[in-house]
Amino acid sequence: MKALARLHPAAAAILFMSICLVPLMALRDISPANELKYLSIVDEALSQGHIFTFSNHGEPYADKPPLYFWLMMLSKLVFGRHDFLALSMLSFIPAMVTIAVMDRWLMLVSREASMKIPYGNRLAAAFMLGTSAMFIGTSIVLRMDMLMTMFIVLSMFTFYKMYRNTGNTALNGLLLPVYIFLALFSKGPVGLLVPVSAILVFLLFSGRIREAGRYLGFRTWGILFLLCCLWFAGVWLEGGTAYLENLLFHQTFGRAVDAFHHKEPVWYYLVAIWYVAAPFSLFYLYKLFSRPDNGYVTDAGRLFLTVFCVTFVMLSIFSSKLSVYLLPVLPFMAYFPAIASDGHGNAWVRFSLAVPSVILALASFAVFAFVIISPDTVQTGIPDDVAAAMKSVNVCVAAIALLAGAVASFICLFRRSSWSGSAVCISVSLLAAVLLLTPSVPQINGRIGYRDLCAVARTLHDVSGVSGYTAMNIRNPESMDVFLGQEVRPFDDDITESCLSDISDTILMVRTSTLRKHRALEDNLSGLHGVEVGGITVFIIK
Repeated sequence: MKALARLHPAAAAILFMSICLVPLMALRDISPANELKYLSIVDEALSQGHIFTFSNHGEPYADKPPLYFWLMMLSKLVFGRHDFLALSMLSFIPAMVTIAVMDRWLMLVSREASMKIPYGNRLAAAFMLGTSAMFIGTSIVLRMDMLMTMFIVLSMFTFYKMYRNTGNTALNGLLLPVYIFLALFSKGPVGLLVPVSAILVFLLFSGRIREAGRYLGFRTWGILFLLCCLWFAGVWLEGGTAYLENLLFHQTFGRAVDAFHHKEPVWYYLVAIWYVAAPFSLFYLYKLFSRPDNGYVTDAGRLFLTVFCVTFVMLSIFSSKLSVYLLPVLPFMAYFPAIASDGHGNAWVRFSLAVPSVILALASFAVFAFVIISPDTVQTGIPDDVAAAMKSVNVCVAAIALLAGAVASFICLFRRSSWSGSAVCISVSLLAAVLLLTPSVPQINGRIGYRDLCAVARTLHDVSGVSGYTAMNIRNPESMDVFLGQEVRPFDDDITESCLSDISDTILMVRTSTLRKHRALEDNLSGLHGVEVGGITVFIIK
């Protein structure tokens, strides 16, 4: 592994990440919020034979472009079912491609600027990006954001090669608009606005704005226009004018100007950036803004900073905000320190890496304290199944891995070696901890998603012979049709004794905490045997 890290740092990081994260993808359940909803939308599209237009239980769903849904549909057609590991690859593979492209960018900078970038910097940048909180989280969940981020990175790298007259200019001129379109086709307008805005601002501050037509001229806009016309024509033929208007106006200008979902204040990302880029947020931001000569001497460094600033400001202006929207800035934040001056002797650099090391150590001590003290889970509010998982041996071993990473990081810092050694220690310990925690995931899958719950409900349904399913005070129960094969009736009205007369001949799934809060409901169900799965109790109602 050490030889591989020296010769191919990005490949070594990708291999280690794969070893640590793939088992988690294979064992975890999917969340009901978005992941299960996307699967339900895909099932509906396949059953209706739709390609360009989508619906969520009969309601038009123009929130997202079709590319990611197409990949999910292809996965089901290939495997004959929703294979969760294969679906996770739709995010994980783009994440690894992003790391590989950014590392290739560093190699190009190293050759062009006649500046030897140490392999340790490349290795640290790959590991830091891979373990930044939002990046590692988005690389394993079913979301379009990582796919869009990959195409944004590819478009900016292609622009850089054109700017530096590197590679096949004609081919790069064709690839640039294609990558920009695919970013747009993955998630929406941000995929178009980020690369276009960053290119224009970079050219403006480089004093070369007159060259904008070389990159964003008639050829680029012509290809984008043609591809968009084909997309919109498909939408109009399949969904009509109303769906097309919803896609073009309600889901774009509406969200940007006066969001109907996720509306947040303009300063939202000033707070979000700290946990989105954790545990290296302090280090990233210090390296980006510490000194005017700290990396800005290269075109790549100035471009990385431009992408970060343009994206951050643009997203802050938009009305609709989510922390995951910052994902496209992380590759440029993580790789900027690799092309900046080393700065290992700088006290602020050491401090910015000492902070996450201290947090890792404190987290490990907290785990040890929990296991040793064994607090009353009723008083702490921790469910018994979660507490049992937290007290398992592999959790203690994971805590030891975190502590070892913190100690190794401190050794690197006190020896005043390169910052990269400390960063690698932190990242490797985090990934090792994830791998060691993975065996405990099946114990808490009932708290993560609905797969185990629906398995129990379907068994009771087949045994009892009742006709349907009812969910009471459960989040997004409609999407349970992915597991149950039929629609689930949501029941979220005021719970009274009289309301139970509307519930019969069904499998009732009700949150256990709801039973305790509503005495009438608990009394009416007291004579029935319930099976609890992940905080939800299942009853047979004849």
